Amino acid sequence: MKLIVVVGMPGSGKSTCIEAMKSLGLPVVCMGDVVREEVRRRGLEPSPQSFAEVAQDLRRRYGPAAIAMLTAEKIRSLDAPAIIVDGVRSLDEVEYFRRNVSEDIVIVAVHASPRTRFERLRRRGREDDPRTWEEFIERDMRELGWGIGSVIALADHMIVNEGSLEELHEKCRAVAKTMKESQQQPQNV
Repeated sequence: MKLIVVVGMPGSGKSTCIEAMKSLGLPVVCMGDVVREEVRRRGLEPSPQSFAEVAQDLRRRYGPAAIAMLTAEKIRSLDAPAIIVDGVRSLDEVEYFRRNVSEDIVIVAVHASPRTRFERLRRRGREDDPRTWEEFIERDMRELGWGIGSVIALADHMIVNEGSLEELHEKCRAVAKTMKESQQQPQNV
């Protein structure tokens, strides 16, 4: 099984990119769902602060790859040659997947400028999205503190998302199609 790990700072266009990739029939596992489920399980009000606190607590309790550990079973339950993983935040998580789920991992990074990302997040309005520039910067610093910048820096593919929605869709489908086709090709040994 090939894991297509899609990474990017909040608002970069990861979800949109993943939707385009999904159109090729690839299943998706979202690591953030594990945190959202834990927030609900603990009876906390969904907010940027509660999501951050729960994610931090899970990492404190179970180590830097905690979210990957909790997500691995969902990935293993899928029967597909390639699976998209949304939400990796650190090289520890990538390495956990490599050791425990699949050695065949491709990292796809989606990048957009901070101002572009902030405006997108304000328009999106998801419960864990920052409402102010200060919250946005605080979230970015937290994400960078977890190591997301290192994952982006080591990406196998970089998609710059400063253009139209259709341009992003085309770029993402092209990357996913290439990976899906290479998975189906016989490998020379």
